[in-house]
Amino acid sequence: MKEKRKRLWGAAGLAALAAAVTLFVSLGGFGALKTAFFRVRLRMEIGRIDDESIREGMDAMYEKNPEAAVFLDNFDGVKSFDLSLDLSDDDAFHALSPLPYYTQWDPRWGYCQYGEGLMGWTGCGPTAMSMVAMGLTGDGSLTPAYVASFAIDNGYCVPGNGTSWTLFSEGAEKLGLTAKELPLWEATMRSELEAGHPIVCIMGPGHFTDAGHYIVLTGCDSEGFDVLDPFRPSNCKVWAYDDIAGEIRNLWSYAA
Repeated sequence: MKEKRKRLWGAAGLAALAAAVTLFVSLGGFGALKTAFFRVRLRMEIGRIDDESIREGMDAMYEKNPEAAVFLDNFDGVKSFDLSLDLSDDDAFHALSPLPYYTQWDPRWGYCQYGEGLMGWTGCGPTAMSMVAMGLTGDGSLTPAYVASFAIDNGYCVPGNGTSWTLFSEGAEKLGLTAKELPLWEATMRSELEAGHPIVCIMGPGHFTDAGHYIVLTGCDSEGFDVLDPFRPSNCKVWAYDDIAGEIRNLWSYAA
C-alpha cells in the first residue's frame, strides 16, 4: 500500500510539473520572464530620478542642443505619461512630409521619466518609432508618450542602456507595422525609401551623438537622404550618404 501511494504521488508530481512547464511555455517562457523583470525594475525606478541627475542631464542637453533652451527653462518637475493624448488634430500630424515631426523634448512628454533620465534627453528611440508608427498607420494615439510607456512595459527600455534595438523589430510588429532589418547598402536604402518605407537608424558617435542615437530617414534624392532627428531640429535636412554611413550601427525599414 505504501509503495502504491508513492507511485501515485510520483505520478501526481510529474503531472503537476508537466502542467507547470506547459503553463510557463504558454505564457512566453524565459522571454516573458525577462520582460517582466525589466518591467518591474523600470517601474520601481520611476519617480526615483533625483535632482542632481536631472541637473546633470539638463546641463549636458543644453551643451549638445541649445535649441532646447525653452524646454529646459520651463522644467517644473517630473511628469507622468499622458496615455490619453491623441495628436490626430495636431498641426504637425497633418503636415506629413511624409511623416509627422516631433522632438523628444516636446513638453507633452519631454518631462516624463524614461530609463535613467527624462524623455527630453533619453527618449530619441520611442520618439523616432512614434513618428514612423503615426505616419504609416494614421493613428494619432501612437504618440512618443505612448511608445515610451509601451517600451517600458514590454522590456524594450533597458536600465543603463536606453532603448533596446528590439523595439524597432519585435516592438514595431506589436505596434502594427512590418519591420525589416536592412544591410548598410545605399542602393537598398534608396529602394526602400522610394517604395514609401521609412527607415530608422541607430547612430554611433559622429554628427548626431557622442554615444548612441536614433534618427529617421524619410526619403532620398540625388543629394542624399532626408533626415528627421528627434533631438535637434537643425539636423532635419538632407544628409549625404558618405556623411552618415560610417556612423550607422543598424537600420530597419517599415511598412503598414
